[in-house]
Amino acid sequence: MRKLDQASEVRVEVVTTTFVASGRPEGVHDLGRFLENLNNPAISRQIELNSAAVRPLYRASAQLPLDAPMLVRRDEIIFATFEGPHFTRDAVRPDQVDVPILLLAPPFQIQGKLAVAPGANNTEILRARMQGFVAVSDAQVYDAEGNILGEGEQIIVNGAAVQMTCATALHIPAAVSRPTAVQRHA
Repeated sequence: MRKLDQASEVRVEVVTTTFVASGRPEGVHDLGRFLENLNNPAISRQIELNSAAVRPLYRASAQLPLDAPMLVRRDEIIFATFEGPHFTRDAVRPDQVDVPILLLAPPFQIQGKLAVAPGANNTEILRARMQGFVAVSDAQVYDAEGNILGEGEQIIVNGAAVQMTCATALHIPAAVSRPTAVQRHA
């Protein structure tokens, strides 16, 4: 049986409006613990990333590996990707269904699915869940103009960064540029 020492396998990438940082989150061994840490107001306002690297959000060719841990303010995080185990703490989970959602968190649009109880009022669930960090499955991230930037099986979104949300499978599509017509005068 393998010893539970998977901290070195856990990595996150956090995205703010200007920077992307990645590393091993201190004290985190699974997705459930990461969400608990992000949503616990009694814990520090920053998360600590070990073996960290950072890059600007746009126009960066490579990350800059850092020689010390990096602190990232939780309230500046728009979303984060998580690589590591997804343990469930409770043996019994209530039935849930996936509801499509669109989250507008500038400068991003995030489309995905949110697990909710069957028959729940989706608007009320969104209102309640956007109070903290929430896991979104089958996520696709677009820029504000609708160009796809990436996707993830499961990402963590900061509800405080979300300006608008809707229980829909739609997103604002990228504008298709049409060639301009040449007008000819007779």
